[in-house]
Amino acid sequence: MKRPIVVILGMHRSGTSLTANFMDAIGIDVGQDLMPADESNAAGYWESTTIFDIHHKILAAMNCTWQNPPPHLPAGWRSNSDIGQLKSGLLEFVRSECERTDKIWGFKDPRTAVLLPLWQDIFDELQLEPHYILAVRHPGSVAASLSRRDGLSSSSSQALWLRTNLDSLSHTGNHLRAIVDYDRWFDSGFEQAHTVIDALNLSGSISEAQIAEALDRVILPGLRHHSSEKQVECSPIVMRFYSLLCRAAADGKIPDEIREVTETFENARDILDIWDHRVTERDEIIANDKRLLKKQRKRQQYSNAIIIVFVVLFMIYTFVLFGAYNWFK
Repeated sequence: MKRPIVVILGMHRSGTSLTANFMDAIGIDVGQDLMPADESNAAGYWESTTIFDIHHKILAAMNCTWQNPPPHLPAGWRSNSDIGQLKSGLLEFVRSECERTDKIWGFKDPRTAVLLPLWQDIFDELQLEPHYILAVRHPGSVAASLSRRDGLSSSSSQALWLRTNLDSLSHTGNHLRAIVDYDRWFDSGFEQAHTVIDALNLSGSISEAQIAEALDRVILPGLRHHSSEKQVECSPIVMRFYSLLCRAAADGKIPDEIREVTETFENARDILDIWDHRVTERDEIIANDKRLLKKQRKRQQYSNAIIIVFVVLFMIYTFVLFGAYNWFK
């Protein structure tokens, strides 16, 4: 029998930290090497520094970051020797964490969604059964938060929001246990808590008093920035998809429309990849043009400097010559 493991997915600034915090409060072991809190996340990230570091290196090995993932990852990327070594590091870390604790172990990192195929290899090798929880938040609120923290444009944030959630749904299949909506933690905390607990088959081991205590510890209204009343304007496609996710969070069921949208996105990846290559080529041409223009400006500045020096020397020569002529005269 496979051992269960909790995997929290979701876009950056979408409440993945809050969800991981709640998991910890109800007895899920989310690790010991957690990133410290800072001004961007005063309640803590609840995120493994080991997983974060390895994820960052894997993306760097593919010449991308979480801000600029390709429409789909390169063919055979998991066979890359550098990525293979990094995968081994993840596998050994997960193995050691599962051996360390008798509790259900879990983790969260927003970068996980794009790397799920690699993670599924790890789960299969270690005989783990992933229980995926997807944390979603209003895309306008996410855009406002990312603009403040990272300076991202609204359009970039919405594209990343859509990509992250679609990747999460594409790769999890029947292992997606629940979708949780960030705003529901503050508006309907008990109902959402029960959704998570039921999805993880923990309802018989956690009392109502324990749930209330966990919510009191985790749900801090003062940390709720960029609420849905202060969102930026969003694309109709993004808002339609968000409404479907909200319905799933409220009903506890994944609507067929979500799977249809996900399948459409999967079928369109090749077209998006072609477009991504075209945009990349355009960006390279623009960058080369900028470098060429910069060189031309430097050459022009050098030429201008030579002319100025020549003029100054000529003036000095003329002045000396004129002075000497007057002196001899």
